[in-house]
Amino acid sequence: MTHIPRPLRRLALFGLAVATLTACAGAETPHLQTPRVATPSAVPPGVAAPTVERIGAKPSFRRIELETRQTRIDVPGAPVERRSTPVRADDSQPPARRPRAGSSSPPPDPAAYPPSPRPVPLPPPALTQNATDAFKRDLLRPEVDRMRADDALGRLDPLQQRDLMRRELELRQLGDPLAR
Repeated sequence: MTHIPRPLRRLALFGLAVATLTACAGAETPHLQTPRVATPSAVPPGVAAPTVERIGAKPSFRRIELETRQTRIDVPGAPVERRSTPVRADDSQPPARRPRAGSSSPPPDPAAYPPSPRPVPLPPPALTQNATDAFKRDLLRPEVDRMRADDALGRLDPLQQRDLMRRELELRQLGDPLAR
């Protein structure tokens, strides 16, 4: 037996796979095809419309109606029924129901129905202003205390004293009980 080089074996296997796929691509796959219904205009009168049915599918109202219509056409001397709406070819939508002309009973009393649920009133959203003020006070208080201690020792220049006064004012506006 002769030795076939590995690249040549791979090329042969690849060629075989491509040939198999191209041969299978042209083959018909009946399980993937969708059922088709011939349109009534394409079928001459007196000939049953050919349909492709699914296995185990129940006969639909539309198919039964078409079959009975075909048998009515086949019977000579039978009165011909005319429809105002054309026959649709698609079987996906059931025929639209017309509202009944009259009813033997009056409409139900709306008071007999249970009341619709009322929405539960939610409490107003909590004000976050107080929490925000407390947070700002907690940030400012240590810095103001440090600046006051430095001011008492005479370590602040006039610009820093101005900053101390502004921060003390801000603490008072935020409602700090220890502000001067």
